[in-house]
Amino acid sequence: MDTRFQANLSEIRRRVDDYLAELFDTTLRDDWKTADLDEFGFSLLREAALGGGKRIRPAFTQWAFLAGGGGVEDDLAIRAGAVFELLHTFALIHDDVMDEADTRRAMPTLHISFAERHFALGLRGSAKRYGENMAILLGDYTLLVCARLAGSLPPQAQQVFYRAATRLMHGQYLDLETSAMGEWHEEVAATTAELKTASYTVEGPLLVGAGLAPRGAELEPHLRCYGRAVGQAFQLRDDLLDLFGNEAQTGKPIGGDVVQHKATRLLEIARRRATAAERAVLARDDVDLDTVRAVLHDCGAVAELELVIEQLVIEAAAAVATAPMTAHGREMLIDAARFAGERKW
Repeated sequence: MDTRFQANLSEIRRRVDDYLAELFDTTLRDDWKTADLDEFGFSLLREAALGGGKRIRPAFTQWAFLAGGGGVEDDLAIRAGAVFELLHTFALIHDDVMDEADTRRAMPTLHISFAERHFALGLRGSAKRYGENMAILLGDYTLLVCARLAGSLPPQAQQVFYRAATRLMHGQYLDLETSAMGEWHEEVAATTAELKTASYTVEGPLLVGAGLAPRGAELEPHLRCYGRAVGQAFQLRDDLLDLFGNEAQTGKPIGGDVVQHKATRLLEIARRRATAAERAVLARDDVDLDTVRAVLHDCGAVAELELVIEQLVIEAAAAVATAPMTAHGREMLIDAARFAGERKW
């Protein structure tokens, strides 16, 4: 990936982290102290929000803002993008409880940390239930913080944020339902990816950023096309990383989608291309990940998905190639499309 793009993403990450750190250490800490709550939960939530992550959502907000003529040093889009980052923190906390995940970003998940605290202190009741309940509450609190911050955005940006957050909830609902059923038709995988990831990871941040820029309104149709393509590419790469990624880089356990029979495009392609014997392997509850990886390669599902991702990146670049935007914004968005399709983490 282009070093200039990486440097730009790193600078946006720094600015977002500075803003979030100030938010936690002033306004949110005061909230916590007013309620006379212990430091443990606050520290866990602060670490969850600040302890890593690509910051790709506020980056898309910033790049769209610059594409529409916004100033590089203006923090308006950085603050708006941070709202999407906190929405992501909320989603991860709840997602980890739903998936019973032990780690996130190479650290114990919140519900695991609370369960360990419960056990260490010899508290009453179920440590597992206590951990899950406390994590859910912290996720809810994070969503309330998002709502408060989003309330300071212009009305149109508020509507974009609300739609993106709502679609995230709908996608998670569909994800849980299809996983429980174990059977789904091929359109479900694409719909789940668009709802659960694309709308709040790419399209929503782009439209908010453009809406804050002087000439952003005329970019909206171009950014919608771009955002849908990049959002899909981002999720499809996630599908591959879930099985073929490096856990030290991704920061979460490998193979969760297969173990939980999630409705992903990768598994949908595999079901279509696989033999009856291979489909039986994919349907097992006691999965062997190396065997599953071999099936996905042998039936051609991995190769087909790579081609789909490549085409989506090309489609995204074409959507902004002739759009009436600044040269710098266009370059960053095209590089970001490549990043979404090629990333290793």
